Amino acid sequence: MVEFLRDAETKAGFKRAVTMFLLCLSFCGVSQVYYSINPKYLKSKKEQNNCVSRYKSTYPDTTLTEFSNFTPRNFMGNIGMPSPNLLLTYGTDNIGFRFFQPPTVIDKYRENEIDYYRSKGPYANLTGIAGSKQMQSFDMLFTHTYRDKVNITLKFNRYTSLGYYSKQQSYNNKFFMTSNYTEKKKRYGYYLYLLNNSNKNQENGGISDRSLNDSTYLISKELFPVRLSGANRDNRETKIMINPWFRLNVNSDSTRLFDHFLQVKSKFSTSSYRYKDKGIKYDKFYKNIYSDSTLTLDSSHVQQFMNELNYTLLSSNHAFGFSAGYRNELSKVWQKRDTVFLNHMLYADLNFSSEKEQKDTSKLLKPYVESRFNYQYIVGGSNAGNFKIENNSFYHFKPMKHWTVFFNALIENRTADYIYRNWSSNNFIWNTKYYEQQKQVQAQLGIKFGKSFRISVMNQSIKNFLYFDSLALPAQFKGTINNLVLDVNFTKLFFKHLGISLDHKYQLTSKPSLVRLPQNITTAKLFYNGNLFKNNLQLQIGTQVQLYDAFTTYDYMPSTQVFYLQDKIKTSQYPYLDVYLNARIHPVSIFLKMENALQGLVGPAYFFVPGYYQTDRTFRFGISWMFFD
Repeated sequence: MVEFLRDAETKAGFKRAVTMFLLCLSFCGVSQVYYSINPKYLKSKKEQNNCVSRYKSTYPDTTLTEFSNFTPRNFMGNIGMPSPNLLLTYGTDNIGFRFFQPPTVIDKYRENEIDYYRSKGPYANLTGIAGSKQMQSFDMLFTHTYRDKVNITLKFNRYTSLGYYSKQQSYNNKFFMTSNYTEKKKRYGYYLYLLNNSNKNQENGGISDRSLNDSTYLISKELFPVRLSGANRDNRETKIMINPWFRLNVNSDSTRLFDHFLQVKSKFSTSSYRYKDKGIKYDKFYKNIYSDSTLTLDSSHVQQFMNELNYTLLSSNHAFGFSAGYRNELSKVWQKRDTVFLNHMLYADLNFSSEKEQKDTSKLLKPYVESRFNYQYIVGGSNAGNFKIENNSFYHFKPMKHWTVFFNALIENRTADYIYRNWSSNNFIWNTKYYEQQKQVQAQLGIKFGKSFRISVMNQSIKNFLYFDSLALPAQFKGTINNLVLDVNFTKLFFKHLGISLDHKYQLTSKPSLVRLPQNITTAKLFYNGNLFKNNLQLQIGTQVQLYDAFTTYDYMPSTQVFYLQDKIKTSQYPYLDVYLNARIHPVSIFLKMENALQGLVGPAYFFVPGYYQTDRTFRFGISWMFFD
């Protein structure tokens, strides 16, 4: 009876989604808005050393191949929930005090994702997505540059999902606003941003049996008992930054070689991490209880003030830029008691580009080189001796086709995050006086031929690796761990209509007992592309399958939000099959998707964290609309 009701609900949901899809197609077919095809309509750059960095053309991506993949996979089964880092990627945060890295990176805007825009006019993109289990998502981007002086950009994303299991609901809001201004004579200006992330979710501790079997995995998931009956998590983060700049030299004309700038950057950030557990007395989930055996109300608060002053030298054609300065960082942590951390930092940036301004876009661009060098060193304070040196270089040997060779490298020494050294909560207390600085070297080399082919290899060497052991307590491995990643992507359209896309990631670690990774991850797509009604309607129908190698995975501790070592449960290889339809009519794109289509046919091994399963067969529907007026 339960299965009959579930099948009826699924069929009804599918019919509603198809009806909405056809209505949207009809509506889009008769709607008309101004649509710009100017490749330089939008320019943007990321938040970093803002006077040195350059704006790049950022025309909206109108391809359909990845539209239905609207969010990265959450390895605990529901968007908005914590997710372990099972994919090795290049890059690290700036050095300085860090409380810890919450496992909600895919559900928040980070500073390196903040964009400043310059536009020829207004631009907006609105996206709405809905699906099974009350999954709803809304995404908005708006930017406009007024009189070629001041730009205002708003980006907002909100989603919520009930989840398939009991007490798995999540809510997520992330938002940033940026503005940049340049005076008419380019004598002074500013950059600023406001960022806010809010992530709330119920913590159910996973299902009680930890795994499904052939007789239980088809039962309605709301019926499964879970390990936590009244726990929830609330993470919040707010950051405000203002970066005024002033050109020191009065004249700025074609005869000058360099411009000299003075920059000031001030930033304030506040973060809170709250964990509430009403059922601690009955669930018997935690081994230790220190403060209250009837109710857990754990909270941590972090405030940070940062001020910078630097001098910037910039060539008149913006091909060369050098900047050096001083940064002061004051961090205050409250967790049962107050603790203050102070750091004094020196840093420098060096940027170079041989790209020349192309007035006639009909001419082929010549090959050019881009390179950025960054240096950071903490001369005094709680993180004294920490440093980071990084270089990012690109050789665009066929710019018109976006053929590029790239090389990235970094070396850093970093003090252990606060969470490894001190912690005080109702279920965990530790005070580790000293850990060796974690030393890391990364190098990545690759080549890409537009969107058709990309290959890269990355090596990562970590000494004094920090992790959480089988008791969910911090620990350090004093040796050196070497990790290797090979990433290959190929996409090709045959006979103008039949498309194939293959992506393979190979990951290898010298210490699999501490670094838990699927060694091979393969994503394959087969799709049909069609252009109808005189190319006004683009249509794509396809399937995608993902395979992850079996591996011994991490377990999750809700109280501290950490993933820790366990050796009892190993994942199995499972084919995650999606079937989708994408369509686009000029500014409007639509998708209809069925995820995990093989659920119920190929066994119960669709999980990456013990007790937390991926979604059952589920439907998603989305529409995205671009506005240029």
